[in-house]
Amino acid sequence: MNRPRRKATQMKTPKILAAVAGFAVAHAIAQPTDVPKASCEPKPAYPGLKAMKSDVEVKAFEASMKNYKECIVKYISDRKTSVKAHSEAENMAAKEYNDTMGKIRSDQEAAIKEVEAAKASAKKDEPASPRAPSKGY
Repeated sequence: MNRPRRKATQMKTPKILAAVAGFAVAHAIAQPTDVPKASCEPKPAYPGLKAMKSDVEVKAFEASMKNYKECIVKYISDRKTSVKAHSEAENMAAKEYNDTMGKIRSDQEAAIKEVEAAKASAKKDEPASPRAPSKGY
């Protein structure tokens, strides 16, 4: 009689785990992503061929290009650092989940073995038939 219950519980466990994983994915998707936009100002603008004949204009344009490039490179570097941190946090969450589910699974298996051992022990103590003499301890 207990066997169907244990089997039903074992069948429900993957369904429950799938539902929990589904909720976690839905929650992760629903979270807003606050990724800052690149705000590198002022953006360089080509001053024109006429202005580029002046050394002062050329140096100002080159400085503007250099500053803009440094800003963009810093932005990209910051995003890469952020991605790495998010990836590490994601991996840690997955590891925590896997460890927790592994512990639950091993605890369930240990409980099942304990129940089976208790049943086997009780069966040893039962007489083989109602007319059989009981063991005298």
